[in-house]
Amino acid sequence: MSVKSTPMESDTKWNNLQNLKKLLNDGLITKTEYSVRRNQLIDELTGTSLTTLAASQYKRRRGSSASDNVSNVPAIIPKPPPDFTNFPAEKSIKYTYDLKTRTWTQQEVNLKLDTVPFSRGSLRVVYHMEMEETDKDKDREVVPGEAKNRFVAKISMNPSDNKNTKVYFRDVETQTIAKYYAEKFNQYHPPKKVDFIKACVLELIMREGNPIVGVEKFIPGPYRKHNSNYGYVSDEERNTPQAFSHFSWEASDHTLLVCDIQGVGDLYTDPQIHHISGEGFGKGNLGMAGISKFLQKHRCNAICRYLKLPQLGNKVSDIGTIPTTRLMALNNIQIVTMVQQAGAQLHSQTAVLPVLKRQVVVDSTKEHTRCSRCSIL
Repeated sequence: MSVKSTPMESDTKWNNLQNLKKLLNDGLITKTEYSVRRNQLIDELTGTSLTTLAASQYKRRRGSSASDNVSNVPAIIPKPPPDFTNFPAEKSIKYTYDLKTRTWTQQEVNLKLDTVPFSRGSLRVVYHMEMEETDKDKDREVVPGEAKNRFVAKISMNPSDNKNTKVYFRDVETQTIAKYYAEKFNQYHPPKKVDFIKACVLELIMREGNPIVGVEKFIPGPYRKHNSNYGYVSDEERNTPQAFSHFSWEASDHTLLVCDIQGVGDLYTDPQIHHISGEGFGKGNLGMAGISKFLQKHRCNAICRYLKLPQLGNKVSDIGTIPTTRLMALNNIQIVTMVQQAGAQLHSQTAVLPVLKRQVVVDSTKEHTRCSRCSIL
């Protein structure tokens, strides 16, 4: 069982982050040293990643058992999506979450998966993947910059997560609920719309142990982290992501907060949700400790004012994106309610994806058996 950082430990790391900035301003460390150490501290604070391997190292969590440590983590090779033409295809089971019915549906899909990961964060390694899109996927609005059939597959480096695979399902449920709040946010016509990438879960049935991976579209572009699940706010402090987190707190009638906002532009991924009960939504749910930290650090901005959100504290930001009208026409935002559901549980696995099982390959003259991985040689 993994152990969350306690509020006291997180406060210490937050103070270290502030001290690091002072060292930079005083000229005691270089910008490169500041950038690398800052990213490491944020990874430790949030359990998520700002960068790829070059600036992010997995740290053993204080108080965790030996079984929680990373094992069998493959080498990372940063690179763009490969040409999948000669990669072996494999059948998998795709699990999709429907928020309206609170149910999971499954269907068989064909995909091609890269053999080495191209990135990693503090929790997962990430592989490029090509997957056929269903008719339903083809009907959705195309995200600017996305490549057709290009996805990423994420697998946890924590062995306990891979034995208790419901964490993958909870991550998708959390991201789906965050996407729901983004849709509600956009209904009030803010200057910039926000969205969360639609995520799903795959069961790789042609690999040893039927490993589970989290999947979402590959979106190229500069990746930015705007806030965390414990009070961190980016030096840029953009108005839109900060106002969206504030909006989720008010729109949920002070029951939950969507935070850890990160992604490309205002297309986000890997959010965390704090719930006042401290239950559900996975390991990043710090309950009222996380919510209180956001409320203390947040500076309301022009978009908060436009949405007529109650001001938090005395701090106000007057820079950044400003709506064309000072206040929206409606008297206030409407309250919406969401109930997070428990995830499913399937199989166990390790951080290294098993190779494809041997399969029958048929040519024009005879049937023979060979390792499907050899077909790319």
